[in-house]
Amino acid sequence: MLYDQSLPIRDNVRQSHQAALDQIASPGTWFTAAERLAILSEARRAKQCSLCAKRKQAISPYIVDGHHESVTNLSTDAIEVIHRVITDSGRLTERWFIDMTSRDLTAEKYIEIIGVVATSIIIDSYSVALDCELAAPGQPAPGEPSKQNNHQVFDGGAWVPMLDAPQQASETGLPTQPNIGRAMGLVPSAIALFFPVMRSHYSLSDIELGISREQIELLASRVSSHNQCFY
Repeated sequence: MLYDQSLPIRDNVRQSHQAALDQIASPGTWFTAAERLAILSEARRAKQCSLCAKRKQAISPYIVDGHHESVTNLSTDAIEVIHRVITDSGRLTERWFIDMTSRDLTAEKYIEIIGVVATSIIIDSYSVALDCELAAPGQPAPGEPSKQNNHQVFDGGAWVPMLDAPQQASETGLPTQPNIGRAMGLVPSAIALFFPVMRSHYSLSDIELGISREQIELLASRVSSHNQCFY
């Protein structure tokens, strides 16, 4: 059983994590199941990479050359994206993004990588908080990526085309489809992977926790500040 230990874990958290691990171990839109599992493995390795550590300490990460300490056969650009997002996401630039997506790594592949990496951050942070081993995915499922383009996107001034979704306000006063989700619009499967996991931990409505909304906001703000998340 996932997270088989004494601390109480809500069923929807356990179920969302297991569903996400199963999705990662399945063929995606642009990557095979084996490649998606490799992305997960690489994300879990990034914090032990000496190049990433040197770049993190440098005035600019772009003045430090070298090779990432990789544990997979993913492309050089894919490994760079994974490691930078994990270790130094606050200093990514549009110029870097354009360079990363100017060769084999298309914008669609980039977004699928982001979906897997962002989801792994939630799942793995939860394991660390519980002092558990990192949740293990299953074996890669057979099959090929669908390679289906999503044409319901438009140029919204971001690095990538954004999902062309209705922007009416929800009960919270915020758009029903936030920009963080619309930014994954080129690859809807990335949205389907990330958001159920995220929402099982934190939601603006129907909060299923033993602490108050005010306490939740305080904790969320403090964690965001610690992680230098200006969003």
